[in-house]
Amino acid sequence: MSVKHTLFAVAAAASVALAGAPAAVAAPATTTVHHTTQSMASLFGTTAAPAAPATIGDTYPAKWRNIPQDSVVDDWNMYNRECVSWNAYNIARHGKSANNYGDAKHWDDNARNHGFRVDNTPTTGATAQTDAGQYGHVAIVDSVNGNQVTVEDYNWDGTGHYLRHTVNKNDFRYIHFYG
Repeated sequence: MSVKHTLFAVAAAASVALAGAPAAVAAPATTTVHHTTQSMASLFGTTAAPAAPATIGDTYPAKWRNIPQDSVVDDWNMYNRECVSWNAYNIARHGKSANNYGDAKHWDDNARNHGFRVDNTPTTGATAQTDAGQYGHVAIVDSVNGNQVTVEDYNWDGTGHYLRHTVNKNDFRYIHFYG
């Protein structure tokens, strides 16, 4: 098993453990993915995050996390276990909305049209957004260290799991929904 696959296996196991479910009920090894033709991990790579604790952690509700990816539509009209669903959930926890923002590649334009600041300056809690790939990607900034940004997201590798990892800050633009 490669380091990359080990990271995802650990993230999946942590996800199940946080839900209070036994490890035996982890997401199926084969998952139908409707929204990812090429994973962000294959486009940008994956660098393990520093050992510091996550700012958010996998707080995604079990009703969406513990079922097959793309099997239901969430409260924000997005498929479960996708980056956009997890981000919309966390934005809503702060009293803001990304309801019906669609694919991640449209989030910067939709946010700008709703009066949110979009720029190239990452800050903790901002949404990191890229148009790369067929659908784009969004993640939440955990911390910033020089040109590196540690983010938390779902579906970075196309399998619908939570991951905390480090990316180059210049690969994304940043949406400031709160903070």
